[in-house]
This record gives sequence, C-alpha cells and structure tokens, in this order.
Amino acid sequence: MEMKSFISVTPDVLESLDQIFETGARGTHLLFSNAMIRKAFSRKQSVELLADSNVSEHVQQALTDLLDVDNLDERQEVIEALDPDTRDVLVHIYFGFLDKYVFGESVNEASPEVLH
Repeated sequence: MEMKSFISVTPDVLESLDQIFETGARGTHLLFSNAMIRKAFSRKQSVELLADSNVSEHVQQALTDLLDVDNLDERQEVIEALDPDTRDVLVHIYFGFLDKYVFGESVNEASPEVLH
C-alpha cells in the first residue's frame, strides 16, 4: 500500500493563504498574472493534465514549495519558475479552492432532500 504524505502548515502560512483567498474572492488573484490565468483556462482541463504522472509529481512538489516559502513575492517567484503544465494545474486548483472558500463545501453538491 502506498503511503500518503502530509504537509505541515504553520498558523502563519494558514493566515497568508487566508489572505490570498480573501483577496481572490474580491477578484484580485495575487499568485497568478492575468495572462497565466487566461492561458490555463484556454488549455486542457487540470484533470487531464494530472493524468500525466510527471505533471502530478511536479504539482505536488510545487504545492510543497509554495507552503515552504514565507512571503507572497517568493510564492510568485516559485509559480513563475514552474513549467506551463504545472502552473496551469495550479491555476485550476487555486480556483477550485477559491470556489470552496467563497461558496462553502456545497459548491458542487446537490442540496440534500428534506424529509420532514
């Protein structure tokens, strides 16, 4: 059985991510340029890209790298240095998390049937 790895996240990193998503909810996406976002959404869907095990490994490493750096400028540098496929997947992941941040867990779930 393959062992899953976990990433340790400090309260400072959580606060920083919360700030990134709060700003993203207002339409300003601090991690990605507008050109990066447009390019990612004009290409294949992230699920198709993640089917490539090489891209999947790069995405996992990129997420770890993003959590390891201390400030927004360093995170932007990490993203700018990524290969296009990895960066595109991260854009899709970011917007997926942003949807959950803004709309809550039920963003893609049907409302449960009320039985009373």
